[in-house]
Amino acid sequence: MAPKHSAKVLSNAPKRKKAVMCLTEKIRVLDKLRAGLSYSAVRHEFNVNESTTRYIQKKEEDIRRSVREATPGSAKVTSIVRDAAMEKMEKQLNLWIQEMTTNKKNIVDSVVVRLKAKEIYSHVTQGQEKVKPFSASAGWLARFKRRYHMKNVKLVGKAGPADQEAAEEFKKYLLSIIHEKGYMEEQVFNADETGLFYKNVGKRTYIMQMASQAPGFKSFKDRATLLLCANAKGDFKCKPLMVHGAQNPRALRGKNLNRMPVHWRWNKEAWMASGIFWDWFHNCFIPEAERYLHSKNLAFRILLILDNAPAHCHEELENAHPDIEVLFMPPNTASLIQPLSQGIIKAFKAHYTRELYSKALEALDANEETTMMDYWKSVDIRNVIDYISTAWDSVKQATINNCWGNIWPDCVKHFEGFEGVTENIKNSVKNIMHIAQQISGEDFRDMREGDVEEILEEMAVEPTKKDLDEMAKRGTGVSDDDDGDESQPKTPRIVPLTAAKISEWSSALEKIFNDMEECDPVLERSLTFRRLTSTAFVPYAETLKDLRRKAKQTRLKEFFKPVWEGTLLTPSPSCESQTPGVETPGLTCQPH
Repeated sequence: MAPKHSAKVLSNAPKRKKAVMCLTEKIRVLDKLRAGLSYSAVRHEFNVNESTTRYIQKKEEDIRRSVREATPGSAKVTSIVRDAAMEKMEKQLNLWIQEMTTNKKNIVDSVVVRLKAKEIYSHVTQGQEKVKPFSASAGWLARFKRRYHMKNVKLVGKAGPADQEAAEEFKKYLLSIIHEKGYMEEQVFNADETGLFYKNVGKRTYIMQMASQAPGFKSFKDRATLLLCANAKGDFKCKPLMVHGAQNPRALRGKNLNRMPVHWRWNKEAWMASGIFWDWFHNCFIPEAERYLHSKNLAFRILLILDNAPAHCHEELENAHPDIEVLFMPPNTASLIQPLSQGIIKAFKAHYTRELYSKALEALDANEETTMMDYWKSVDIRNVIDYISTAWDSVKQATINNCWGNIWPDCVKHFEGFEGVTENIKNSVKNIMHIAQQISGEDFRDMREGDVEEILEEMAVEPTKKDLDEMAKRGTGVSDDDDGDESQPKTPRIVPLTAAKISEWSSALEKIFNDMEECDPVLERSLTFRRLTSTAFVPYAETLKDLRRKAKQTRLKEFFKPVWEGTLLTPSPSCESQTPGVETPGLTCQPH
């Protein structure tokens, strides 16, 4: 007879931990069963009871529906099948929070989030007969943040005394690192994102009001995220990284996306993502900074300062490169001490808005029949990239250097001070307002400084319910263009640049030069135009020379003849001289 175990011994025996499967794992179970595996085989693979496997299959429809409504991140931490309306609401709420907190300057506290959750829930359950009550309790908010991995996202408002204290402590720590390791102004960088509504000409204008009422208008279609980066000396600015909502916009089809004034990346919501930032760090920032420091004969040692945005790959960047040290600012301190937030981004946006308005005025002056609405509709992403490049180039070294004064006073070499930066931005605002007032009608004559300041602010525009519906329907995938043409290839075909085309341009320019010299009574003016244009055409002239050289290059097999035809051919030393010369418009080659 087997010995009896006392109740005390049994109570001390380790209990089997109950296995809880998330929805993603349950989908894997269902996929295995669909593939023909038996209940027993699936049970052993996932280490669960056979009854659990059978129950999961019984609930297959509900599980798959719940996963479709949820985001991939939520499905990995949720184990129960949830109400479809709740999944839709939380998905849209997550999108709303991301949009409102992207630039880290919007007030989104827990009270606002809970009120917004109830508003969205009422929207998604509209028209349903049986609606479960939803109170958006504090407990629900805690679970929502866990499901959507928001444990590092602090939903708060403006900076308080604690944030001021954290900012001061970080400044002391930064200065100690700089002095201890001997970093120079050229070696210390700051990078940050900003949202850009690139066709925004002021929400009070007739154009924006009419556009928002047009059928099919999407307020987020004309928005991109820019990543800007500059060093403390202010003499080096990285090429901007632009995150757009389309991989291959119509205006860029046939263009080499790797040879543009911006680093082109895409994300369906035009947001910065950790994968995009990681790619920028390794493939954009490091090569550009290395070339710059090499040109200055400085060691490749970098201190990169970032805010604590989740997309900035906090853990991965700590040991990403042996010669790059990354410091992360404390939460809610970016607006207090981050150099880019002290005026650099605002100066950039002022230059961009001035460029947008200046081009509008030029278009209206060139054709009296053109209206501001015509110009606004004609602005495409190719124009936007040009304006971004011009605006970033226009941000002066002194402006960048002065904006570091709040976090590193000793590095400031230009003595305008922060007040000087503010004054320059105010002058830009007045300049924009002056240009706008020259545009007749359509509310531009009534433009005031406050209207321009509103355009330059980094505050996000709150998405409407219709926007959230559209964004949620598209899920987490990414569309490859913005016009809904599914027949377009995902990888755009780059139109080759031929020698014939460059020669055509050269001939056209020569004709223009001759016409101008014949018709313009001021000969000096036309000759100056010829000289400057010819100089600007040199890169194309060099390309033409290279294309012709390749076309005339002797192939390897042509150096040989069959045995019955004679001897081995050798390349003629005069081959190079037989290559046609570069036809630079207006320039003639002098004999040696």
